[in-house]
Amino acid sequence: MLQATGVTKSFGGLVAVDDVSFEVDDEEMVGLIGPNGAGKTTLFNTITGVHPPSDGSITLDGTELTGRKPFEIAQRGVVRTFQTARTFNESTVLENVEVGAVFGNGDDQDVAEERAHECLEFVGLDDQSDAEVSGLNLADRKLLELARGLATDPNFMLVDEIGSGLTPAELNTLTDTLERTCHERGISVFWIEHIMDAIMGSTDRIIVLNQGQKIADGTPEEVQNNDRVTEAYLGGGDE
Repeated sequence: MLQATGVTKSFGGLVAVDDVSFEVDDEEMVGLIGPNGAGKTTLFNTITGVHPPSDGSITLDGTELTGRKPFEIAQRGVVRTFQTARTFNESTVLENVEVGAVFGNGDDQDVAEERAHECLEFVGLDDQSDAEVSGLNLADRKLLELARGLATDPNFMLVDEIGSGLTPAELNTLTDTLERTCHERGISVFWIEHIMDAIMGSTDRIIVLNQGQKIADGTPEEVQNNDRVTEAYLGGGDE
């Protein structure tokens, strides 16, 4: 599905991502962890075209993404959610999701509305479709972001710390929704998370970054027992 080869991103003299290579397979749920400042969000930004790599290659199903603009990458089937939910708060829940269908998938209004209702039902928000987003709690806004992403009809979803600020029950709901996104809809999920219990219990595989470099790539059990990972977390870092 997605292949990154030798990806490096520098900002002046700072190397934020340093020669990172990895793959995410079809219908695979992969976690991305590391201490603060490890380069996780920067790596996401290289994939989505926000900060194109200084060096290296990123392909999706064999198509080169490197050098494409963010909207072009989105049209290729890559969608992203953010740690801080980015919703249109003075619009309705349904209108927020329709935006994904229209601008991300090119649907006309009738098709967009139908797709939006289906995506809201999938995440459990269809009963709030006519509500203004400003009235939603944090957990529901994050579910709304997932629904809007799904409305673009993606095949690859990047999720950035969706568990931040949630109660354990809310996190369980979101984690379950991510798992169903992968296993029921066939969408590969690449997920940054600091809440270890959530990501260790849900992902097929975990990639670990530290100071911009990949230091581990394996099953949750393998990563938990990796001495380099333990050392990286004990040593800390700066975001």
